[in-house]
Amino acid sequence: MRRAWVLSGGGNRGPLQVGAMRALLERGLDPDFLVGTSAGAINIVAFAADPTPLGLERLAQAWQSVRREDIYPGNPCTILWRILTCQDSLFDGSGLRQVLRAHLPPGVKTFGDLQRPCYVTAADLCTQRLILFGEDPSTPVLEPVLASASVPVIHPPVRFRGMQLVDGGIVAVVPVSIALEKGAEEIYVVDLGFSPQILPPRRGVMEIAMTAYQTLIDEQTLDDLYDALQVPVTLHHVCIPAFQEICFLDFSQTSEMLEAGYEAMRRYLEDPHPNQICVITAERCRAMAAQMVPSGGRVYAPPRRRWLLGMRSPKE
Repeated sequence: MRRAWVLSGGGNRGPLQVGAMRALLERGLDPDFLVGTSAGAINIVAFAADPTPLGLERLAQAWQSVRREDIYPGNPCTILWRILTCQDSLFDGSGLRQVLRAHLPPGVKTFGDLQRPCYVTAADLCTQRLILFGEDPSTPVLEPVLASASVPVIHPPVRFRGMQLVDGGIVAVVPVSIALEKGAEEIYVVDLGFSPQILPPRRGVMEIAMTAYQTLIDEQTLDDLYDALQVPVTLHHVCIPAFQEICFLDFSQTSEMLEAGYEAMRRYLEDPHPNQICVITAERCRAMAAQMVPSGGRVYAPPRRRWLLGMRSPKE
């Protein structure tokens, strides 16, 4: 059975995926190939370069060594200066580039240098399309991974071969359709983004903007997962919502995230429920929404998605 790992975006919560990957390896669920977006792209490329427990441990150590100033240098004054001078982002992208370059294993320059097939997504602002990297083994690794992890506004776009690339998560934060296209028969999705829940009112420009962005990509994720369930594939959708309220600048809880990701995947593997989408979390969301949605409104899911979430229509 051809097995794929699909890793979503997640920013500084990427160590959760590393812990989950360790649990998968311990169960002998090695991937035949990997697909990733944003933080997931960083993790899959590092693992594909050395797909062993030792390689995964090196990746964990790399995450533990990262500090805020490595990726987000500067202070409020420099951010204000970048805004006033019409820069492309709040932070310079050189820090993230240096961190990625420093932690790529020696000798890994192109996708052909990786030991497992690996596919990375990014979005091109010029054509407004999703771009897939990894099919051409001669393509350099660094720029596509940097682009995939470059969140618009926070990081500047990456110029590469005439394209203006940003985070692939704005188009496909859980790129499960690519795994299907590449012939996966069993897919383990490690999803740090999708987690239906009731949040307190959002406050501040950044918080409101990021929550609106998350709402958009959650809807895209549901559509992509629904499509995956229409074909003969065994899909394991493992949501890890831990640390969702952490600030994107905070890299102080990496060790805790590594352990939380490992425990979340270990618990799932003890009682797997393939071909279901975030059932427990969605159940909690529906129960809360039933209490909170005022008269005259309801949480809406398109008919084709209701069975996917275990939802019933109001007439049922």
